[in-house]
Amino acid sequence: MLIIRTERGVKIMARRGLFGGLLTVTAAAAAVAGVAYLFKDEIRGTETYKNLNEKYDVDKKIKDYSEKAKDTAYDLKDKAKVAAKDIKTKAEEWKASQEDDIFEDDEIIIDGDFSDDRDYVSIKDAAEDVKDAVEDKVEDVKEAVEDKVEEVKDAVEDATDK
Repeated sequence: MLIIRTERGVKIMARRGLFGGLLTVTAAAAAVAGVAYLFKDEIRGTETYKNLNEKYDVDKKIKDYSEKAKDTAYDLKDKAKVAAKDIKTKAEEWKASQEDDIFEDDEIIIDGDFSDDRDYVSIKDAAEDVKDAVEDKVEDVKEAVEDKVEEVKDAVEDATDK
């Protein structure tokens, strides 16, 4: 319910907007649940409730699902505790590693003043070296397969000659 004060008086806007409608539905559901809770013993004593309970076994299902929900909640709580401990341990490790000066050994270069004795490797040269190594390996495997095929052919011919 939305209450608006104007010069002419107070207006109650319950169904004029989305928020008002949502508030109305929520209030109605809360009222129904409250009434059902107050009269739960009388409701359970009615013949209709007893017939439906015998047919669908409502009380047993409610009990089973509530136990299952409690077990799941306890499992999730345990998992959350373990996760919190893991996070705390990792945070402590990270904090300890941050205390070390990781830039201690780095060289600071200002205005292009750097030493010429640094050994740089071109990415292109490194890629060509890797490509050559792969080609060599492929050739070795190819030769090994050809040798094995020749051995198998010789073995088959020897077996058929006997």
